[in-house]
Amino acid sequence: MDELMDLELDPPELGGKGDRVFAASHACVCNPLKKPHYPKDWVPESCAFTSQHSTPDEAQTTGAPCTFGLQFINGGLQVVNPSASVYNLILSALQSPSTVDYSFADQSLLSDIFRGRWVALPYIYNALKTLRWKDVHAPIWRDENVKNVHYILAPKPWTSTQINRDEDTVTHGWFFEMNSQRIVKEKEAGINDGF
Repeated sequence: MDELMDLELDPPELGGKGDRVFAASHACVCNPLKKPHYPKDWVPESCAFTSQHSTPDEAQTTGAPCTFGLQFINGGLQVVNPSASVYNLILSALQSPSTVDYSFADQSLLSDIFRGRWVALPYIYNALKTLRWKDVHAPIWRDENVKNVHYILAPKPWTSTQINRDEDTVTHGWFFEMNSQRIVKEKEAGINDGF
């Protein structure tokens, strides 16, 4: 993932007014669990990942355009060029009364302020575990290409070994395996802090 540190983004001098303010992956707006509090337009047809089902190889290296569908970012992983001007744009936007109605606080805010002016990363950098599910975005998912799993929804694998959905067995299994290896290495190094 180190390559993300070399991603070309707008320099701070542009003050958040350029076309590459930050980078993030799209949010999956399919609402596969049909959660009633999600926005009504969160359906597969509005989802940027759905647009990549016919080009799964390309989906490994390129995000769908940031202008596709609902143009909504997922805040799980962002690449930023720190800028006081961008920070001030965000603070200014927070003064609007409409922000209290945002469904997904930070994601909604950033998606609104910087609509069409962010770099869409491929899903592999922020692979929402639900993308792997059969009826969600399995056509684009490739286990071997995923660099970072975003364990959305509960239970989180670091708080429980319980798996509520068979679809999560593999992704949670990755965490359990890596965590077991970490614990062994820490014990060998004399670290036994209970984490």
